[in-house]
Amino acid sequence: MDTQLIISLIILIVLADIGAIILFIKYKKGHMEKNPFLTILKKEAIVFYYALFRWKVKPAEGTYAFHKGSNYFWLFIALLHEQVIEAFAFHYYLKDVDPLRADILVVLHIYSILYMLGDYNLVRNSPITFKGRQVLMNVGVRRSLHFQLKDVASIQPARTQYAKSGGIIHEKNVFHVAMLPRVFTRVFGMIDELRYEIIFKEPIEARGYFGQRKVVEKALIYVEDAEPFIQDLHEKVKIIATSDKELHAKIK
Repeated sequence: MDTQLIISLIILIVLADIGAIILFIKYKKGHMEKNPFLTILKKEAIVFYYALFRWKVKPAEGTYAFHKGSNYFWLFIALLHEQVIEAFAFHYYLKDVDPLRADILVVLHIYSILYMLGDYNLVRNSPITFKGRQVLMNVGVRRSLHFQLKDVASIQPARTQYAKSGGIIHEKNVFHVAMLPRVFTRVFGMIDELRYEIIFKEPIEARGYFGQRKVVEKALIYVEDAEPFIQDLHEKVKIIATSDKELHAKIK
């Protein structure tokens, strides 16, 4: 094992240790309900399960997919091809010069390919769901938001806002219901078309990948054909509001 590889491994281990310490501190401070390390292991298992064994799930009644029409499909295809080609190229180039590094890179590429497959398939099969008086929005295992119908203050059309410089204005305290990973929006400016926003009466809590809490004031909907979901949500919110008013009237 050469010096350069040893240094690279040491740097990776140090970075991993720093990340683990930050997660542990947040967990101890109560920013996460569950142990983040167990959460990661569980989510990794789910992702690889969907990559290998659960390619398609029949959508249930009363659910709305948000992956159709997303730019992530083409990005996913491009990244998948890039990983496969790169894995073969690196292995072919390094197999005689540095066999150990060639094997490490192949393992990392296989991991990346399986993770992308699992993530794409999991998000594709994680539709918006109505469950009684609750709305469940799970973007795969990346992030989740569950709220009551009575929490909705208003639902209105929305569009992505741009600064004078042309850059995207990133709102704070919002939950993005989009298949395209937010990192591509932040770094490369890639974004699906924003259709609607759901504004809540009071801030509610969403969950991130590690289970960390995030307070949000609205949910941004990037669904290509959002009208059926929005119409259904409007009707359910109206029914809940009417029934609650009738209940209060009876109590008085």
